[in-house]
Amino acid sequence: MNIDDFDLFDAHIHLSATEFNSSRLDILNYLKVSRTLAFNVSETLNDSKITVELSNSKDNLLSFVGIHPKYSQSNLEEFDVFFKDNLDLIDGVGEIGLDKTYIERGIDFENQIITFKHMLQLAEKSKLPVSIHSRDATQEVLDILESYNLPCIMLHWFSGNEDQLKKILNSEILVSFGPALVYSKSLQKLAKLSHPESTIVETDGPVPFSACYEGKIAEPSFIPSIVNKLSNLWSIPFDDILEQISDNLKKYIVVRSN
Repeated sequence: MNIDDFDLFDAHIHLSATEFNSSRLDILNYLKVSRTLAFNVSETLNDSKITVELSNSKDNLLSFVGIHPKYSQSNLEEFDVFFKDNLDLIDGVGEIGLDKTYIERGIDFENQIITFKHMLQLAEKSKLPVSIHSRDATQEVLDILESYNLPCIMLHWFSGNEDQLKKILNSEILVSFGPALVYSKSLQKLAKLSHPESTIVETDGPVPFSACYEGKIAEPSFIPSIVNKLSNLWSIPFDDILEQISDNLKKYIVVRSN
């Protein structure tokens, strides 16, 4: 697999999710026809197993495995065994991170931190990139990341503030924007401040999106609309943005050979 073989990129999608059971084959065909490389992320150990099995049977999927903060009470020892046994088939660690909105659901924040740090340690030791969830916890995530040496850090669906974005733009961290960018004024304001060389795009499917997407669950065919919005915000040609996104990922992602 060579990253130059692809024209489009979906940097964060949950293709292992059950919501895609009826459309997964169509999506995989779309990826092939549209020359799209998708970063297939996981939330649990079971998701991670499915992700590895699915991604390693296709040339246009990368396997990201990990424990989502929502499931931070998972058995980390069991995950470690899986991770070690499948390391040659794993391209990154994610979706991992922190989320303060889960505290109201009884998901302890300190336990989230323990799990997040554990996942970062696995990524650091294995020299793998990470895809990070940071809703309502961007500063905490940034503070923790300072202690780790990682080949690539991707903040998925960036929703921090302008000061945090400015700090990120002075680092090598990538920020990702998804379908909500097309209609969200607050996200558009952030994206306009972002630098093309620090920005990537994603769908976060199967999350459903409103407005022009009419509540449909996100899939890779949404990517051109996101790139088009960036083109309008930055006054940069569509194709130039696609080339920049490819370069952004190329600097960090070492695509393994099957």
